[in-house]
Amino acid sequence: MLPLMEIPASGQPVFSDDLIMQILSWLPVMYLLQFRCVAKSWKSLISLPTFIKLHLERSPRNANLFIALDDIFEDSFSVMYCCKHYFLEYPSSVISDEGGGVSLTYKYCFIGSCNGLVCLHGSTSEDGEFEVYEYNRREYWFRICNPALGLRSKKSPLLCVDLDIFDSIECGFGYDKSSDTYKVVAILSNTSAMEDSERTQVKVYAIGEHCWRDIQPFPAFPYNFEKQGRFLSGTINWLAVQNYSPEYDLDEVTIDQLVIVSLDLGKETYQQFLLPDGLNEAHVHNPRLVVLMDCLCLSYDYKITYFVLWQMKEFGIEKSWTQLVKVSYEYLQIKRFPFPLPGPRFYSSMPLCMSDNGDVLMLIDDQVYEVILYNMRDRKVQHTGIPKHRFQIYAADYVESLILP
Repeated sequence: MLPLMEIPASGQPVFSDDLIMQILSWLPVMYLLQFRCVAKSWKSLISLPTFIKLHLERSPRNANLFIALDDIFEDSFSVMYCCKHYFLEYPSSVISDEGGGVSLTYKYCFIGSCNGLVCLHGSTSEDGEFEVYEYNRREYWFRICNPALGLRSKKSPLLCVDLDIFDSIECGFGYDKSSDTYKVVAILSNTSAMEDSERTQVKVYAIGEHCWRDIQPFPAFPYNFEKQGRFLSGTINWLAVQNYSPEYDLDEVTIDQLVIVSLDLGKETYQQFLLPDGLNEAHVHNPRLVVLMDCLCLSYDYKITYFVLWQMKEFGIEKSWTQLVKVSYEYLQIKRFPFPLPGPRFYSSMPLCMSDNGDVLMLIDDQVYEVILYNMRDRKVQHTGIPKHRFQIYAADYVESLILP
């Protein structure tokens, strides 16, 4: 075994490669990118798969936020990350920032983030136009980014969807530890199909492979109010409708008809979890799944009067559901009113992130179009306006990594 430090005749200490690796593995990506220029040996060390894995294990889990900003006036989409504490203190500065991260020239949809990688999807035709329908077929593609490295992947193989058969798509992105593989999952849905076996088709693309493959159908019908599956503990999780029938109007599905369907990315099998007990199905609107501080959470509007947030403290344990927040929109300084479209949908607030100590919750509201900070300990509320050119804002806990997209 090499000593930690050798003293040659020159009197200058020489550190062992192992000690250098241990020290460097604690540093942020920004410094590691600079240190690659120190020496060829350092550049080689920082590029080693063993070093990349060690660095990921030591990266802070909830210190940073991934942020995606969609520009309404230009065909652009920015993917960046920042310190969570800074975002909670100065949200307007981050939202207005025009630099940093990865800038993309197409409109994208955010799918998910895992181990420093961010998955986005778009749809295109051969001439590069966005969202083109040809012969009742739509072609989707996916792209992986690493905002810390400022890199993005090539487009994935196309996922071709027959619009005569499927009318909805829900996606998810996550990491399969058993095969050391990152996977994109797409659920194609047919709301009018009479047979259960024809209602959904589930496709999986493993990053680095050359094609999509089928896995077993989804065991319930995806609740398509929220398009993204939520990755947690090797699984992707969606809200879904039990005992679905084509006669159902998805806008009128009640909370008691919903379950959480969890796809294990390693086994590619499903589990179902119940929502918290005692929810009044007649008064719950806009349910959403979100991951906050490494816990699966459920948010919804109650009686169009309260914002409510539950947390599953132990993943997969239904008895661990705990109500974290119930606060009136009046207290949040939001005057709630029905959404100006047919059906029972309403404007809603979506959780973006939570402070490390769990005291501060950040929401984005699609009615007042503002970011809202709610300090649950001090009962303080702060509103931050969103620049008019920012059409959509997504945020999620982000872990820095050196993993190449």
